[in-house]
Amino acid sequence: MCFLLVSIATAKAMHYHLRMKLNPLVSALLLLCFSAHAQTKLPNDGVVKDGVYFNLFFGLGFTYPTGWVVHDEAINERIHERAKEEAAKTGNLAQHKNTYVLFTSTRYPRGTPGIAVNPFVFVVAEKVTGNFNGKDYLLSLRPLKQKRGIQPVLTEPLEFRVAGLQFFRDNYTGEVNSVPMRQAIFVTVKKGYALIFSFTGQDEKSVGEMVETMNTILPLGTGVGIGTGSTPERKPD
Repeated sequence: MCFLLVSIATAKAMHYHLRMKLNPLVSALLLLCFSAHAQTKLPNDGVVKDGVYFNLFFGLGFTYPTGWVVHDEAINERIHERAKEEAAKTGNLAQHKNTYVLFTSTRYPRGTPGIAVNPFVFVVAEKVTGNFNGKDYLLSLRPLKQKRGIQPVLTEPLEFRVAGLQFFRDNYTGEVNSVPMRQAIFVTVKKGYALIFSFTGQDEKSVGEMVETMNTILPLGTGVGIGTGSTPERKPD
């Protein structure tokens, strides 16, 4: 409340000062510029540069595995549409209306022959309501996974902290089209969204290598875009 009152007071003072000192045209231009910069960012406000995915909405950077293929927005949109189709079949379409595919990457180009499971990094944000945390989200996800034959490995999600964020991790095992699959999912809740990092591979080794990239998450800072960040408080198992 104090912050709100200070903001209102400051805004009024700025408006009065501009009205007294500037001509109407300059004032109008300044207000237009302010309005443009004040537009609310969306969770998919991100960019890939020099091997790092930067997300301005969540204020973090994530270094994906070196040499991997990063998918463009068109492929991400197709992935999202396919997920919506699958959700419609199971009656869970509503939860995808406020979902954003942020980043996807695979070890090999899509369609590479002879690859049973192409190791896959998937970052997505989903709008949540209520007093949710990452553990709550993962526990709510388990029944949906189990309906598809994907079983949780852990007794309950484990806490993992990095860059000042509280993530929770869950591990899964199962088969997709008769091919063995392993998966690790990390979730934190920030700005009213569940921020989800998912790593899928054919075996524990493949997933473990991908999971190590969770330690690269750093808050955005000055200079090149990522600040010094914080030391990971716990490495993924």
